[in-house]
Amino acid sequence: MKLYKIGAVLAVIICVIALVFSYLTWQNKLENVLEQPEEAVAQTSEKKETTQKKKPVSDISVNVKDLSANADKEVQDLLIERSDEGETVQLLIAGSAALDSGTPGYAERLKRSLETSYEDFIEVDILPLTGTSEALIGGKVDLSAGYDIVLLEPMTLMNNDRIAIEQEREHIGEFKDAVTAEVEDAIVVLHPPQPIYGAGYYLAQVSALEEFAAIYDYAYIDHWSAWPDTDDDKLKDFLTEDGLPNDKGAELWAEELEAYFIAE
Repeated sequence: MKLYKIGAVLAVIICVIALVFSYLTWQNKLENVLEQPEEAVAQTSEKKETTQKKKPVSDISVNVKDLSANADKEVQDLLIERSDEGETVQLLIAGSAALDSGTPGYAERLKRSLETSYEDFIEVDILPLTGTSEALIGGKVDLSAGYDIVLLEPMTLMNNDRIAIEQEREHIGEFKDAVTAEVEDAIVVLHPPQPIYGAGYYLAQVSALEEFAAIYDYAYIDHWSAWPDTDDDKLKDFLTEDGLPNDKGAELWAEELEAYFIAE
């Protein structure tokens, strides 16, 4: 009986020692985990310093102020500032598959026009995205190049019946935060997707996007005014059977964007 009691006491002591050891081990692991974010922040800071070093332009021969006269003031001011500092501008065109639809798509057309008009002052990347506006968040878009301007079509059509208007707004806000985390004074310019024939709730989505841009001071390009109305049969001449821009639609869309960035 005594041996049984002694054994029980020893078992308790061993359990206590094991618990204390486990606790101390866990505390040590927890401290190591808590130290990780500081290292991550330091690495991120070093990355930002690297990506934000813009390639100098030896000779800016174009008149940036005149070329950008049609853009929102904040966009024009940024372009002029970079020009005065002798730095290139990194511009990203991002959006749904519509940007590649057509031969070529509106994004490639705009890229060519920008690089022709602004010469080597503006460098353009194109990024087609899939899915809804959720593709914009959670680090899914690589912004490490350090973009000064992002022309964004925020997947509004793809959000139809999938993502609520308020959610889309949150996604745009998170995306902008990610852009400015790389380049502090970067600007996100919004524009809606293409109109579609017989649009219903989609019209409310586009109106909400424009309203959001006005409320939160986003630069916004309203290219819809150049397209036929959504109940006009003529709109079909600008779209494929799938509702994407055809060559004619891509050209029209590109011309509206070009008119914003490139003043005649």
